[in-house]
Amino acid sequence: MVNKIYEVFNRIYYLMKLNGLWLLFTLLGGVVLGIIPATIALYACMRQQIRYESENHLFQMFKKYYGENFRRSLLFSAVFTAIALFFLGETIVLANAGAGNLLLEIAIKATRLLLILGVAMFFPIFVHFDVRGVKTILQPMLFLLICPLEVIYMAVIFVIVSLLFAISPLLILFIGVALPAYGMSLIMLKKFERLEKNINLSDFAQANR
Repeated sequence: MVNKIYEVFNRIYYLMKLNGLWLLFTLLGGVVLGIIPATIALYACMRQQIRYESENHLFQMFKKYYGENFRRSLLFSAVFTAIALFFLGETIVLANAGAGNLLLEIAIKATRLLLILGVAMFFPIFVHFDVRGVKTILQPMLFLLICPLEVIYMAVIFVIVSLLFAISPLLILFIGVALPAYGMSLIMLKKFERLEKNINLSDFAQANR
């Protein structure tokens, strides 16, 4: 029992350290240019922790992933900025359309939800798979189609975390990014491992025909 409690508090402390590093490196990148490589670094460190229980030299590890992905993430920053502007445009369209156009409101909100889930999928996929070019953007959308259960789990995580932060907004400062990211990483890494296992079994079966 004591060991379980210690493990929980140790995990919370780990998330707080990661969240602090995310804030620090986001600011070092000038926020706009720093937020994407900092988020990639956060997910990469979590992947190491979940798969290999590696928590040593966290600052050096975070800095390494941040530096490796900074230049590459400039394109993603542009894409996510475009998505943010798209959301702004949708809000303006909804405000001008009024409450009468129900179909337009449903279409816009469905598109918004799809894009949010696609962005949420992007980071665990990016740090796990070596994808380049247009596949980097398309693969999260593909996983939305082939992982419906995981999408539901992620939506539940968003709801629970949002309620938690609504009750205690101060938690946002300490684990606001790290906590939901940790839940999503756990869910998606398990899915990736199952997919990779199935692919390996399929390759083995073909090789032994």
